[in-house]
Amino acid sequence: MPSTGLNFSNLTPSNGALQQLNELLFLKVLGEERLAQVFNVIFGVLNGKKVGFVGEFGLVGKSAQGCDPNYDNSTLAVTEKTWELGEWGVYEKICYRDLIGTLAQVAMRRGATIADLTGTEYLDDIVYPRLELAIYKMLMRFAWFGDKDADTIAEGGVLTNGTDPEYFNVTDGFWKRAFEVVAADASRRVTIAANEEASYAAQKSAILADGVATGIIDNLIMGASADLRQAANQVIFVTQSLKDALTRDIRKNNVGSDLQWRAIFDGITEANYDGIRIVAVPFWDSIIQSYENTGAAWNKPHRALYSTTDNLLVGIDNYTDFAELNVFFDEKSELNLLKSKGALGTIIAQDNMIQVAY
Repeated sequence: MPSTGLNFSNLTPSNGALQQLNELLFLKVLGEERLAQVFNVIFGVLNGKKVGFVGEFGLVGKSAQGCDPNYDNSTLAVTEKTWELGEWGVYEKICYRDLIGTLAQVAMRRGATIADLTGTEYLDDIVYPRLELAIYKMLMRFAWFGDKDADTIAEGGVLTNGTDPEYFNVTDGFWKRAFEVVAADASRRVTIAANEEASYAAQKSAILADGVATGIIDNLIMGASADLRQAANQVIFVTQSLKDALTRDIRKNNVGSDLQWRAIFDGITEANYDGIRIVAVPFWDSIIQSYENTGAAWNKPHRALYSTTDNLLVGIDNYTDFAELNVFFDEKSELNLLKSKGALGTIIAQDNMIQVAY
């Protein structure tokens, strides 16, 4: 079995179609998610470090008391949470023999150093940026769908059978934490009945029924706490499926009205709904459909999360970046090795500043 790397087995130098590796056009994939635009990324976080969040004063201001008034000792509300970082690692290997006879061979060295791919066009321009992109997507997966108790459906979890839980159990992500918030306070949830349907088709048709999508978003907003309703940087994240249903619902039932979606970066779009920024994240749909799939239906395919970007915190142990790669050649094994490591965790700063629908 070939070791990790791009599969060039169907492209040979003799086919005349391509002469240089840099002529290859990559298949379009989800671009790097610009994490800071969807949640608050904090670098240099230490595992186990406690972090305090300062709220607001209670009531202040009474009738004037004249001279020598009584001074109240009102205090700011403070909550404290603890960072729980999980360590992740990426370890990949590439053997030069897997490239012989393929288009990639033109980027290899010759003679005694043929096995060493470091510094070649193949590794630098093809493999490296693609693996870096995969690491960014990995961090998005952990941040939103991480679950330290992740398991397959056969073992009582929600992951598609055959999925390795280690791709999800590094840390608890925002959805796991949102479910915990709802378990403690059911008023933080809006139920999406379409999710309970027993087939893909039924889940789709149910969310497209007249008034369903707009009802979900309206109830999400109206059910949120007063603190969230008046906060700055409010945002409603939705699955692509809910975005599509919402757009269709408004267009069909409100003649002349439409949501004006704007692309903000690859795959992610935003619009304004009743004065609130709403952001569609197709990455959620991709994870749910690929890895939370029973074979007959998806696990909660339609979702929304209403909060502020400042309330959703992702902690990174690194001080500068989170996709650094070490690439080196091992003389003994003649393998090219790529390695990256780090740690991350999530925190929902204030539980009353979140409202979810699923």
